[in-house]
Amino acid sequence: MTLLHHSATGFDKIAPAGGSASIRWLGQAGFIIDINGTRIVIDPYLSDSLAEKYRGKPFPHIRMMPVPIAPSELRDVDWVLCTHGHSDHMDPGTLPALLAANPGARVLAPVAERDKAISRGVPVDRLTLIDAGQRRTLGGFEVIATASAHEELARDHLGRHYFLGYVIAAGGLNIWHSGDTIPYSGLAETLAALDIDLALLPINGRDEIRADNGVPGNLTVTEAVKLTEHMGAQAMLGHHFGMFNFNTADTETATREIARLASRANVALADITREYRLQPRAEASQRVLAVCRGNICRSPTAEGLLRKYLDTSTFSIDSAAIKDWNIGRHPDPRSIKAAADRGLDISGITARQVSRKDFDQFDIILGMDGYNIEALHELRPAGSRARVSHLGAFLTTGEVIDIPDPYDDGPEAFATVYDMIDRAAQNLAHLIA
Repeated sequence: MTLLHHSATGFDKIAPAGGSASIRWLGQAGFIIDINGTRIVIDPYLSDSLAEKYRGKPFPHIRMMPVPIAPSELRDVDWVLCTHGHSDHMDPGTLPALLAANPGARVLAPVAERDKAISRGVPVDRLTLIDAGQRRTLGGFEVIATASAHEELARDHLGRHYFLGYVIAAGGLNIWHSGDTIPYSGLAETLAALDIDLALLPINGRDEIRADNGVPGNLTVTEAVKLTEHMGAQAMLGHHFGMFNFNTADTETATREIARLASRANVALADITREYRLQPRAEASQRVLAVCRGNICRSPTAEGLLRKYLDTSTFSIDSAAIKDWNIGRHPDPRSIKAAADRGLDISGITARQVSRKDFDQFDIILGMDGYNIEALHELRPAGSRARVSHLGAFLTTGEVIDIPDPYDDGPEAFATVYDMIDRAAQNLAHLIA
């Protein structure tokens, strides 16, 4: 997918042709996205509130770039999305004026930051809340919230996440704004299942000096490109630089690193003078392949459960083996019984081996454990379309848990594995259905 760009001519609402999206950078982590007839503003920092807050402090937060547009002049806004409560993402100097100028606009924020959003000027009746793993339909688009680690997967006393990313799904496109984050276990695997077209990622990095002064860090440009590759996104725009001199990235170094990494994706640093256009893909059913070592225990169970939880008119689901031991066989009787005891019939599934053509015929290939994932990457032809993920990444946020092979154990192990796959399949289906 090519991320087309044009010279920006202003901040008027754009109605992209053919269902495409228009993306404009506002500096720092702020973006305007016009998509499907809806104008979304994410993490706008359009004031000097932090310069006022930190005047005379070691990090004075003086702007390196001017405010591109006053919040009172940014019009036709339908939704403001705040990924977390830091002031350059939930700005008390921006939100009241922006909402006053757009009386129909609403705000989406983490449920863990409800009180902070209200204190920053968001009226209660215009506030919608969300947590990681939840979905919201907001007019002309849908949002899926992902957990972010800035630099930790911080939660409140009820276990709700302070830092979020948002997948914006509309018009056949999926755009992921990560919020502020560093890599963590399971992040790339989760995103690989979400079919991301464009990733908006911070690239200002992190170091001990900033950490010692209470400034949490973000992805480096190298980490951002590798995450883009791992999740299978088609394009990436790097941001969160050029605003404060103590918390930025050198653009020349970053540009050289992007060229050195030679990513398959279309990768660039955001430019405030440009408008970016993203073209939608042709609508097609999603094809999911579950893989384990022999295709008689775990992967047929996963196939059966994914068929249960996903709409099979939209999703095509199959399973296969790394090894050729069991080709043509039905699932292990103990797997059949564990499923039957819970009301699921997997007895008619027939084992087969993964082939190289699967990597172009399927969109998502799910391994059950680290061995499966390593083998899949070794088998995967260069340039193939499939996104490889780990089913165990959908058990617990921030962890990738191997789903163990129960073959050498008793019926209790098969029951335990069934329950693990059941929980992971439900969580996965909730995200991608």
